Amino acid sequence: MSDLLQVKNLKTGFQTENGFLPVVHGISFHVNQGEIVGLVGESGSGKSVTSLSIMRLFHDTRGKIADGEILYKGENLLTFPEKKMTKYRGKELSMIFQEPMTALNPVLTIGKQMRETIMLHLGMSKKEAHQYAIEKLKLVGIPRAEQVMEDYPHQLSGGMRQRVIIAMQISCNPSLLIADEPTTALDVTIQAQILKLMEEIQEKTNMGILLITHDLGVVAEICDRVIVMYAGRIVEEASAVDLFENPKHPYTKGLMESAPKIGSKKDRLNSITGTVPNPNNMPKGCKFAPRCPVAMPICHEKEPELMADGNHSARCWLLDEEVKKKEEMLNA
Repeated sequence: MSDLLQVKNLKTGFQTENGFLPVVHGISFHVNQGEIVGLVGESGSGKSVTSLSIMRLFHDTRGKIADGEILYKGENLLTFPEKKMTKYRGKELSMIFQEPMTALNPVLTIGKQMRETIMLHLGMSKKEAHQYAIEKLKLVGIPRAEQVMEDYPHQLSGGMRQRVIIAMQISCNPSLLIADEPTTALDVTIQAQILKLMEEIQEKTNMGILLITHDLGVVAEICDRVIVMYAGRIVEEASAVDLFENPKHPYTKGLMESAPKIGSKKDRLNSITGTVPNPNNMPKGCKFAPRCPVAMPICHEKEPELMADGNHSARCWLLDEEVKKKEEMLNA
């Protein structure tokens, strides 16, 4: 597998009355061709800002990418003029937003919205685009696709609207699909169907998928690799198997312990005390230290680097001690 997307030292924030407020703090990660990578964290951890940075969707907002590189197939998207970036959105890079009702134009039929995208990026005639759109709707499991082309968004259920969004976003055969909480507004049964659909499409097209979610159950279901974010920083990264078998960061462990488990007889779920810190008032040292049940004095004074233990990385002083012990045993 080759790197499809490389994010290097990305720093993104917002212009405020008091100056620039950083929200994403120098994160680096990659997505390979044919790989599903999960980007996990609570609300406020910087996941969605990261996705908007990749798609460069900050125009007409106070958002600003302050530093870093976003390499797509080796080209830095941050150097593209807006006209070239517009051509890439939809054709090379596509994004599914978490609320399908707001992602669709309520006054246009599904068919008109799909045809416009296809005609713009694939150069088809209206008739060709219409037939092609019907094929894509059928691909994502929409019954009576011909009739749905004539429907307006409000005439469809939430699950159907999300399927339409997916059909639109894959219609131009993108190499990279960013899915920002694609199942949040859907019930559990529809969630499972949408995840299975995304997995099947990925297998057929070999596209890379960056799946943004707060739901570890979703991650366990379809992801190859997982990146955990907290307070605008990557705090852990590993294969999905390694992460669930041996989480190394206390925050990741807390997320796992707060998720319901089949067969558990607990009356109450565990929870992580406190909240994600305000970007205006970040704590000194490790940003998770005020909420961490195993924090040491150094955690409140000095922020750890992202440290690697083989292919598993974590931003934690406990991992630093663990790695040092392994090195001492090897050198003994």
